[in-house]
Amino acid sequence: MRSIRRFLLAGVLLVVTTVLAAGTLVGYLDASHELEELFDARLAQSARITQRLLNDYLQQGDPLPAGGAVYADWHGNLPAGKPGPENDEATPLGHEYEGKLYFQLFDDDGRLLLRSPDAPPSQLVALQPGFAGGRDQDHDWRTFTLQDARTSRWLVVAERDDVRGELASKLALRGLLPPLVALPLLLLLLWWLVRRGLRPLRRLTQDISRRHPANLSPLPGSEVEELSPLTRELNRLMRALAEALEREQQFTNEAAHELKTPLAVLRIHVENALHASDAAHREQSLHKALLALTRSDRLVQQLLTQARLDNQQDIERTPLRLERLLRDIVAGLAPLALEKGQTLSLNADVEAPFNGQPVLLGLLFGNLLDNAIRYTPVSGTIEVTLGCDDHDYLVCIRDNGPGIAPEQLPRLWERFYRGNPQQGDGAGLGLAIVRRAAGLHRAEVRLHNTPEGGLEARVRLPRR
Repeated sequence: MRSIRRFLLAGVLLVVTTVLAAGTLVGYLDASHELEELFDARLAQSARITQRLLNDYLQQGDPLPAGGAVYADWHGNLPAGKPGPENDEATPLGHEYEGKLYFQLFDDDGRLLLRSPDAPPSQLVALQPGFAGGRDQDHDWRTFTLQDARTSRWLVVAERDDVRGELASKLALRGLLPPLVALPLLLLLLWWLVRRGLRPLRRLTQDISRRHPANLSPLPGSEVEELSPLTRELNRLMRALAEALEREQQFTNEAAHELKTPLAVLRIHVENALHASDAAHREQSLHKALLALTRSDRLVQQLLTQARLDNQQDIERTPLRLERLLRDIVAGLAPLALEKGQTLSLNADVEAPFNGQPVLLGLLFGNLLDNAIRYTPVSGTIEVTLGCDDHDYLVCIRDNGPGIAPEQLPRLWERFYRGNPQQGDGAGLGLAIVRRAAGLHRAEVRLHNTPEGGLEARVRLPRR
């Protein structure tokens, strides 16, 4: 499993190490460049001083030493000195790096006149003024050649490259050493900071783990800015869960109560059929039992539909045509209207493309039309119309039935509430299903009594 703590520690350590390494590399390259310039300047200055000294040496008229080696007492004959306080290679009598420097003096014909004791007797580089690089058998050398126009002599001063490389490496190591020493301390501080920073998250986890599953009360607000959205969303989720559980409990209680009556009636009719004295009474009891069973089946179907809609938070919309959907619904329910001798008409001449869920829209309009058929008296009239304006589609279902008492209109949306229980055999769930299906489509449904008598249901669906 991924760990935020390990990810932060490893990520910060990797970033810090990478930045330090890059900084050290840049510092090393910059220091090397600056040291090269400093060494070159020192080499050129040493050449000019050495040229003056060697000219003075030659003016004395002494015979040239054998092999050109001069100042041999500089090398090998010095008494051993104690190491200096700041550098192990430095002594009171000199420095061991002196063996890594040499000079050569040539005449205009390239004949060696003078050299330092450690310098080779042959030319290392061509006699051309300026800086150059050469190599003997073991080492690379940086040289500076200086020509004396008055005496036509060439002076070559050379310095071994490892002197420069060693100094640059020491500078880089000394620049890298403090960060390397500080890395363990930095890692410890980072671990402490990350642990302290994640403490509110650990506390929130502990608060949730200690809760009983039935405890859906809101979590206390977090003082940490990053945790506030998480706490807010958890509280929203628990609030929605609590509401869903409450609805489920209420729905279960109401469903159990509503199912008692038709099941009790069904039992009575079945018992009457079993104890009937003749075939006519038996057939009558079985017919009533069938009606009770039909009502129970309708109630169960509506209960299942309501339960599915309650748990549905969003819908998958598909393109459809409202006028065609209404024609299919009216055609499907027309036989019920014909049984009661009712006149059922549809006026849907407009084209109404819409994005919605066909099944839910069928429940919406089907339940409204079914209620109109059930509660409209025999030979009544039911009209279904489809219109539109710039923003909405408007579906109206109007009947000439008895209507609803004004004080009962607000309660029609309640589950299991029936405005006219003496008329029809509904379970009181149809309008609750209608309201939920409309809400999922962001539609508006209104019921009102018409001046001519009867009830009108208006459904307004947004075109976009």
